[in-house]
Amino acid sequence: MKPKISPDTWLALFFLVTACVLIFIWIPLDTDSGIVETVRRKFVIGDALGPTVAATVIGLGALLAVLRPTQDNLLSLQNIAWMLSLIGVFAASLLVMRYAGPLAAFAQEGGYRPLRATPPWHYIGFLLGGTLMIGGLTGFAQRRWKAGDFAIGFAAALVIALLYDVPFDDLILPPNGDV
Repeated sequence: MKPKISPDTWLALFFLVTACVLIFIWIPLDTDSGIVETVRRKFVIGDALGPTVAATVIGLGALLAVLRPTQDNLLSLQNIAWMLSLIGVFAASLLVMRYAGPLAAFAQEGGYRPLRATPPWHYIGFLLGGTLMIGGLTGFAQRRWKAGDFAIGFAAALVIALLYDVPFDDLILPPNGDV
């Protein structure tokens, strides 16, 4: 009798194949520069570095899940519900992050595009989406919702935004570059 492959092994294999497709097909076709570029005899981070690191982490996690000793029924309905709730939090957060700024500037003359690189407009989407993401994930993890978790989420998003925005004059906070 053949040994049965567990659902969590199938899930791990799916993400291992996904990581390989990202690293070897999608990222090279989608980026203009490599992982590291040489500009005037100096090494500069290329466009492909971030996505390649993310895909590598996904691949390593999948590989560790494949190599783990199997147990029965690791992927249950509770696990699937948990993953769907996390996907819901991420989707809602990214939607808020993308559309909060343009909605806040709806009545402004010229719309959001001319304002997207000026305070406080360029912080709106990042702060609201980041607050929702951190507060929502904390709430799901603790199985209770507290305003303090959202306050911590706001503070963390603000610190991240300031660390990106203050030292670099020409950097636009995500997702404002695409708006």
